[in-house]
Amino acid sequence: MPAVAEDGLQPTLNIHSFNGVPAYYIFYIFLSRDTFMNKQKQSLVAAARCALKARVAEKTLSYSSYGTLIDRWRIFVDFLIERSYPLKQKSITREMVIEFGKHLTQNKPAYAQNLVSAVNTTMKTLRQGDWSSVSPTRDCEISRRCNIRMVAPSGLNEEQFEESLEQLNRVGLVRGAVIVRAARSMGLREKEACLLNYQQALKQTESGISIDLHVGTKGGRPRSITITNPDEQIAILQAGAALQGDHFSLIPKDLSWKNFLDNEIHKTISNLKKFSIASIRDLRAVYACNRYETITGEPAPVLGGFASKELDNKARKIISKELGHARLNITNSYIGKHRNVK
Repeated sequence: MPAVAEDGLQPTLNIHSFNGVPAYYIFYIFLSRDTFMNKQKQSLVAAARCALKARVAEKTLSYSSYGTLIDRWRIFVDFLIERSYPLKQKSITREMVIEFGKHLTQNKPAYAQNLVSAVNTTMKTLRQGDWSSVSPTRDCEISRRCNIRMVAPSGLNEEQFEESLEQLNRVGLVRGAVIVRAARSMGLREKEACLLNYQQALKQTESGISIDLHVGTKGGRPRSITITNPDEQIAILQAGAALQGDHFSLIPKDLSWKNFLDNEIHKTISNLKKFSIASIRDLRAVYACNRYETITGEPAPVLGGFASKELDNKARKIISKELGHARLNITNSYIGKHRNVK
């Protein structure tokens, strides 16, 4: 119950002070704290940038991986601020990272695991290897991800895909149209298709049966793409080369990768969904399924195929290499798990 003055009137609130402390002083304290926290955050992010850039210079880390790690590191730093933990890399403990991981358990397993793994990589780099990695599943209790494709990839239907291309061209997303064609017919990742030098790749086809990928690849690992369907694949390279002009990739000179992603790519994916094509990654899965059938003579397992174990292994080795993966079991997420009994 508020106190009542002798004259029976309730005292008025002095908006210029609080318990005798001037309001402007209280505001200054909060402002100073926010400024201090921002500087601490910038310092911790800058330390990670410096350490990871050194790895890029040493060629032990790709520039694209560097950007991804920094984005995920920022999420971890925001978590530290939220929990009022000290923003100094020497103060970061495994327990903090485990708490961060448990905080992520409501997210999709793949996303949560990637965030924890990024923190492990960054901490190892900052401490020059002196860091005991946190297991996303064992320590943080994040669910294991299931990487086995159980349903056919969207975009398998040729007529449906052609209709989606017509729509992309109609609304002016001509670069997006080339990118989705490159994913479906050549197995390129979204970023690989955006950063490919189509003019250079086209020249390579004049003297050989493959093109080299160097930019935008996973982990910065270069690989070769064999020309297996010349009519379609060379037509894609020609379309990309014409759009590329005097630039080194499909991304216009005046746009950064992020701006191109936020504009052309996001609009492209939005238009694909109108034709029930879920993602550009699904179009890579279409490429993998088609290659599997070409190599084995059987549909991919996810489409009901029953190739022999020997042929299945042969196909997976080829497809894994063409898609830029080092492990055979990754192909499960594109073509499904092998079945050899009808």
